[in-house]
Amino acid sequence: TWIAGKWITPWEQSWAPSGTHFHQFVVPPIFASRRDCTYGDLAAMRLPEDVEGLGSCEYKLERGVVHACHAGGAVHQLEGWTHHEIGPIDVDRIDLVWEAALKHGFRPVFQP
Repeated sequence: TWIAGKWITPWEQSWAPSGTHFHQFVVPPIFASRRDCTYGDLAAMRLPEDVEGLGSCEYKLERGVVHACHAGGAVHQLEGWTHHEIGPIDVDRIDLVWEAALKHGFRPVFQP
C-alpha cells in the first residue's frame, strides 16, 4: 500500500511495485495510470441531516457528501478551534476530530 497525501504523477507511481494499492486522500484524485495496481476512493463524509441549502455537489461525490478534508474544516469551525490545519496530519488529534465530527452529525461514507 502507498498512501498518497499529495497528487503524484504517473512517473512517481511507477516506483511502486506491481500489485500496490494507492490509498489516497488528495483532491483531485491521482490519475490511475497503472493497470497492475489498485486505487482507493477518496475519503468522504455525509453531511449532517439538518444541513440546508446545499446547491451543488463536490467533484464526483453525491449530493450531501463532502471530501473528508472539507468535513474536517467544517468541524474545525464548529468546534471553534483556533489552531491551523495546514501541513502534516497531527496523529494525536485524529480521535478528537473523529469524535467531534460524529458529535456534529457527520457520518462516514462506506463504499464496498
